[in-house]
Amino acid sequence: MIDWFHRWQSDLVDAAAFAGIGFWQLLGRAGRHSPADWDRYAEDWLRKGAEEFYQAPEKVPGSLVPGRQQISSPVPCDRKENNVVHLRVWPGKEGMKSPAMILLHSLFSASDVGYVHWASVLNRLGWTAIFYDLPYHYRRRPKGTWSGELVFGGNLIRSAETIRQAVAETRMIARMARKAGAPKVGLWGMSLGGWVASLALCHEPDFACAWLVQPIPDVATAIWDSPGGWVIRRQMEARGLSREQASKMLPIVCPSFGRPKVVAEKILLVGGRHDRIARPNQLRSLAKDWGGAHYREVGQGHIGYQAMPMAWRWGTGLMPDLFERQR
Repeated sequence: MIDWFHRWQSDLVDAAAFAGIGFWQLLGRAGRHSPADWDRYAEDWLRKGAEEFYQAPEKVPGSLVPGRQQISSPVPCDRKENNVVHLRVWPGKEGMKSPAMILLHSLFSASDVGYVHWASVLNRLGWTAIFYDLPYHYRRRPKGTWSGELVFGGNLIRSAETIRQAVAETRMIARMARKAGAPKVGLWGMSLGGWVASLALCHEPDFACAWLVQPIPDVATAIWDSPGGWVIRRQMEARGLSREQASKMLPIVCPSFGRPKVVAEKILLVGGRHDRIARPNQLRSLAKDWGGAHYREVGQGHIGYQAMPMAWRWGTGLMPDLFERQR
């Protein structure tokens, strides 16, 4: 009975959120392309490969500093606002020589209040917290658009470039943290942020840990088989793009095709029992494919407030050696 109520509640909350997202996507401000444009783009990158797709600059633009910081994106796009990476850094107990965690927010995130709270929790454990605006969000959104609106607005090329940009930036920020003196760098991502973190794990070595909260393991499911993809499906079909064509880039943009450069016991995947975007069966399968990464589950849909605090509790409990010295 309780589980039925949670499912009903989750479906209601998710439906309301997806309706609002769908309205923004209907505006079509992300631009458009033809099926032929997409085929050329996908085939070009499939030929070059994922390593080149997510390549980070060999020379980082300096090291991280406390407070706010702006740097140029290593993957520029056609919107100038989005070419500037905005960072906030809260140093840990040993300043910039403390272990550092990069916090990656969710799609359509409109407030960083919750992440500021978790940054303070990290600080109390001695860790540096690093928060940055993912592409097209917060201060990176072009004028006249909502935070995150252009990430998935029916333009698959822009969406793929967004993921490429975010992964390259995350890798660059990790290297900047190491250059500043951080002995360990971890990742903590929620939804879109979890997806980006998952891909970064597969291309950047030496991460100390990764807590991935409801990451998107299969983009095709999120677009074609979930209630959250109804507008994008309609737009793709109207432009003559089939599911098969749209799925060409899956080997590059889906974490399920990659292998992390981190040992499995340092990876935590958190799923929502009633999530139809990042489905729990897919996350369980991903944890298994990744060599037995930790998997835990909360009783919510894709939108909810249980997963973040539980990820913190499970993460620190499963990886006490990372926090033992700071306690």
